[in-house]
Amino acid sequence: MDLGLIVENLPIDLGLLVANLPIFLLVMGFTCLAPLFRGRLKPISRVLIAVGFLLGVVALVLVYVLYSRGSYDVFTLGILAVAGLMLFLRPVKNLRWAALVAFIIGVLAAYYAYYVFHVTTTVLIIVFVAATLLMYLLFKFAEDLLGIIGSVLSFPPIAIIIGIACVVQAILILMGMSLAGFIPPIHI
Repeated sequence: MDLGLIVENLPIDLGLLVANLPIFLLVMGFTCLAPLFRGRLKPISRVLIAVGFLLGVVALVLVYVLYSRGSYDVFTLGILAVAGLMLFLRPVKNLRWAALVAFIIGVLAAYYAYYVFHVTTTVLIIVFVAATLLMYLLFKFAEDLLGIIGSVLSFPPIAIIIGIACVVQAILILMGMSLAGFIPPIHI
């Protein structure tokens, strides 16, 4: 399955987002600042987390589009990718989906074994258990890895730094510059 073909057939016009990338970065930056809303403003934080999930998905697709076009510098793509990953993983890190996916794959493997090879019930049970356990181990590792990355990126001080970096980069792009210009080159 070609990701470029999927991106071209999306119902959103990504060209509009590419043309207005600084504004999209500003919105992402302010959405990253959701941990600042506490106490009576907690409902605003929850709305920002929900909106941030969608923005994170769009940002990750936008990183792919910008990278394939070569439109923006690597620093802008890095900020966009890290912020998009953080916004996407913030609500997802608490979901436990490995067992459900492993169970579904185990059932499908047993179904396939029954209809293709016409095996006995004992073999079906063995196929189900083996496929379920293998897939659970694989997906549990992926779930834990995404949980760790999401927890680190969603840690309030780090989320605030990412949000400020998005806002500053957006302002600098509007001024025709980039944060990459302020980082001194490393000479080895």
